[in-house]
Amino acid sequence: MIVTAKTNIEKFEKNLCKQNTFLSKKMRCEYLSCKDITLDNFYCSDNVNIMLNGENASICGTPTEDEIENILSFCQFLRVYGLETEIDDLPIKNRHILHLMNYASDMCQGDETIIHNKNIYQFSEFCTRNFDDISFDMIYSFFARKVNRGLSDIYYIEKGGKIVSGAVASNYEETIYVSFVSTEISERGNGLASKIIRHVISENAGKEIILMCEENLIGFYEKLGFYNSGNINLYKVREESI
Repeated sequence: MIVTAKTNIEKFEKNLCKQNTFLSKKMRCEYLSCKDITLDNFYCSDNVNIMLNGENASICGTPTEDEIENILSFCQFLRVYGLETEIDDLPIKNRHILHLMNYASDMCQGDETIIHNKNIYQFSEFCTRNFDDISFDMIYSFFARKVNRGLSDIYYIEKGGKIVSGAVASNYEETIYVSFVSTEISERGNGLASKIIRHVISENAGKEIILMCEENLIGFYEKLGFYNSGNINLYKVREESI
């Protein structure tokens, strides 16, 4: 049976403690940033924790067959669009795979021209332009909460007062997860994203650095010193986002 985290905090936290995966670290980070505000987006069953993020959900744990059936029914009931999970055998045909890339090379030199945590509003506008299906209101509140609580950092490069390339580094228990890596189309091919990633690495010496990427970007990240360490499955529960 799936229940809200706030009705069974003990089970929810116990499930999180049992896991030491990328998604469990991600969920713990989100939980810590939200638990004194609201737990409405967190759910659990005997072996699984679920986190809702808009129309999408993250699942961590090792569900039984009965739990998988309950999870899918639960997601359909809540009109969940996509599932993010390390489970690779859900009975859903539409699956997309992202690759986990870990950094394993010599430390990089920082770049003092890269701006750090200066303009969350402008950075949110930049991400809204460069990523599909991201609303400004959602992403701005997300970044503001994380940066203000010291759980995430934003890094970007400006040209002519406009952000042209950027990334986010979130602290998942001494594991730094790099996300929202993007460069404006007109500036691509100039090494800006590479410069930012190297700077993030230099700012987090001694920590595990990890990111997710599409198949076609594996070679790009390998040149920066990353290696493929696993996969994250993205399942589409329903055909169209509303």
